[in-house]
Amino acid sequence: MSETDTQQAIAQAVGRVKNVRTVPLVRLAHEDATERAVVVVRVGLPPLLPLTEVVTVIAHVQLTVARLVPSGAAVHVEPDVAADEATPTEAIVIRAME
Repeated sequence: MSETDTQQAIAQAVGRVKNVRTVPLVRLAHEDATERAVVVVRVGLPPLLPLTEVVTVIAHVQLTVARLVPSGAAVHVEPDVAADEATPTEAIVIRAME
């Protein structure tokens, strides 16, 4: 399976996870010295999702992705929760720090 095929498979699988609205990023890489695969998946979550459900969704995404990538790959999930669909989380965090 090519890297692009793997990325598409991850995006499709994660998109079916309850409470994930979008999968804007799936990044595959290798750690320099070890050649260990690193997979970063950024998922969009509903803005009013309770924290307990955010934790559950992130864990479910990690398990889903771990089934699709090579054994031993490190899987990192970055949640993206915004006040509205058009505002990225980074913008909210930056505004909060000002």
